[in-house]
Amino acid sequence: MKVGFIGTGKIGTALVKGLLHAGIAGQEIFVYAGGHESARQLAAQNDLQVVNDYAEFATCQAVVVAVGGPIIETIIKELGQRYHGIILSTGGGDLTKVNQDLPAGSSFVKIVPNTPVQIGEGITAVSFVPNEQAEVVEPVKAILALLGEVYIVPEKLLGIYGTVAGCAPAYVDLMIEALSDAAVQNGVNRAESYPLIEKMLLGTAKLALAEHKLPEELKDEVTTPGGSTIRGVVKLEEMNFRNALIQAINASAK
Repeated sequence: MKVGFIGTGKIGTALVKGLLHAGIAGQEIFVYAGGHESARQLAAQNDLQVVNDYAEFATCQAVVVAVGGPIIETIIKELGQRYHGIILSTGGGDLTKVNQDLPAGSSFVKIVPNTPVQIGEGITAVSFVPNEQAEVVEPVKAILALLGEVYIVPEKLLGIYGTVAGCAPAYVDLMIEALSDAAVQNGVNRAESYPLIEKMLLGTAKLALAEHKLPEELKDEVTTPGGSTIRGVVKLEEMNFRNALIQAINASAK
């Protein structure tokens, strides 16, 4: 399986690391340098193939365009002229229009991965044009499945899936930091507080997935009448904790 990359920022690098973590050999990953020293450094550190012309992606099963902004349209157009295969974009583009503009033999797919893809625990939302051919859908699913869970969604929902999966980890990181501050305030060593909190979150998530219970059911299992947990829950409600999360997602989704 050979995969190419244009753009080695945070998301591009996370995807590369994820493929390496999944056992893909460095020589099977092609990185476009294009004068960017960061791309050359990433390639050198991981024994990746460096290319300087889009035509050198010819043997790749797919090419990931991990850039954003107005330049993405130019990149995809130029790539489509030199590479005929599956083009995955993390930075946008109109799904139908781009596919219509690409020459025969190329297909455009939009993806929104989150950073845990680098350790095989990621979530990637994917949008295909309606009735996309299996020879496009299956290879894309196979590649992304190496990085974690794959959700195929309509293009109109790609943004909110990406927001929840891609932005919310930052909210969780803030929560971890705040919980650590509270632990330290009450006498716990800082270095010990982080793994304590992180393992608590991991265990809670695993329990929810394993038990297939609603969040309120799991919450009730640890909130005994008159106990310390319910007092904390009430305080969170007083501080508009749930509404704060809703408003954060809505703000990120704009």
